Amino acid sequence: MKLLLAMAALALCASTAFAVGVDLNFDACPGNAGASQVTTIDCAGGATVTAHLTFAPAEAVADLVAVDTILDFYVTGGDINTTANFWDFATTNQNGLGLLHTRPGVGCTGYTNTWSQTGAGVSLGALVRSPTNVRVAAGSYRPGAISTLANQKLYGYQLTLDATTSVQGGGTQGGCTLPAALVVDHAIPQSSVGTPTTTLTGPSLNPSLCAHINGDVTSCGAVPAVRHTWSELKSLYR
Repeated sequence: MKLLLAMAALALCASTAFAVGVDLNFDACPGNAGASQVTTIDCAGGATVTAHLTFAPAEAVADLVAVDTILDFYVTGGDINTTANFWDFATTNQNGLGLLHTRPGVGCTGYTNTWSQTGAGVSLGALVRSPTNVRVAAGSYRPGAISTLANQKLYGYQLTLDATTSVQGGGTQGGCTLPAALVVDHAIPQSSVGTPTTTLTGPSLNPSLCAHINGDVTSCGAVPAVRHTWSELKSLYR
């Protein structure tokens, strides 16, 4: 009996070691050296901070052509419309936020290079929702379908924050040094023929959907998550 219980426990651990969901880490993908949900922007040095989004679909998708996500930045200690306009990626600081579909050669071992097909690309848009919140719609796509499995470790995209646009980095945007939480609201794998897929609303390998910038201590439980349809998401893309 003890042997059976031990085997059952091992099986449970194996089944939950990698689960359906979406993760966002700075510097590397989950499970790779250097991956973290915490970072500090070197604003004065004009540095670029890179976050990697990865996901594991709930079901096999025979014709995956895109992943679409919603992210939220929550800024503490400033007003995005004035003193913290570094975080206004919708209007005054569009150049401060970048997106790439390419999986890096180092730091994301074990993840499918989902968007390696010629002609693949990204979509990016943002909306200031309040003086402390900017919502970002970000996605990667490919012109031809790829067949993926349930729970397959898939690369989503690279999201970059460019501090050269900040006042400290020689630009004109204020508030770069303020604490900010970067929260993944959800990710939606997209089928080429519109087959419904499960919307990913929880983490896969990470403990939470929150990433923390500049000493932020925000909890995911402290920020609201509002789900949207795909038509609503498209309205954010620029």
